[in-house]
Amino acid sequence: MGVFAHLCLMGSALLFALEGYYRLKLKEMKVASSSSIGELQQCQRQVAQEMGSGSWREYVQVFGQVATSQPLLSEVKRIPCVYYKTIISREYKKEGGDRRNPRERHSEIIGRHEQSTLFFLRDQQGQIEVNPLGAEIEAVQVLDELRPADKPHSFSLSLGFLSLNWRFGNTPTLGYRYQEWVLPLGQPVSVVGMASDQGGVLRLQKPQSRGQKFIISLSFEDQLIQEYKQQRRKMTYASLSAALCGVCGLVLALF
Repeated sequence: MGVFAHLCLMGSALLFALEGYYRLKLKEMKVASSSSIGELQQCQRQVAQEMGSGSWREYVQVFGQVATSQPLLSEVKRIPCVYYKTIISREYKKEGGDRRNPRERHSEIIGRHEQSTLFFLRDQQGQIEVNPLGAEIEAVQVLDELRPADKPHSFSLSLGFLSLNWRFGNTPTLGYRYQEWVLPLGQPVSVVGMASDQGGVLRLQKPQSRGQKFIISLSFEDQLIQEYKQQRRKMTYASLSAALCGVCGLVLALF
């Protein structure tokens, strides 16, 4: 009972930390000023006239569509995009496991690659460059497929930037799961980050101030805030429940 109580209290502390993460995200979303691209361009011109180019910084949230003339191609699906993430996992069963029992399945990542490129965020008033380096990017999943294993104890693949050559010993491979996420051209997104005219170019990029996040999201402001509020409530309730279970477990263990 004491071990159970200890695990519950540890779980409660972890969930409380997650609740703090979502609380911080909500605070950041409310601090960032919502702006159109036209408003940013006008503000940048005014500041440049008064103080000179390269001196303007502002933490903003901007909405628009993804655009570029030089897109990337995702590794597997070959979809034109400005960001992609490809993961290949091996699903296997341990020695002596039951092949028909899904609980005996295990998974390990054997290949992972992600890449991004500069792109433009475009609305009816104009466009602004976005440097996605360092951003938390929410992408669209375009592939989740389990492919059979031709060779149960080895795997070789050469696919774009991915070059894999694995041997797995005596654990039989059940299959390989291919997963891919992309940020495609024309995708409506919300970008929370720092607007800057450093170098004479107006762009959105990673903020320099600590505590300010850089987020590229598929959700718009109201949806994003609602999602974070919902996740924060879940973490709060789960943390309190785990703490209560832990306290009850300690009491029972003592008496």
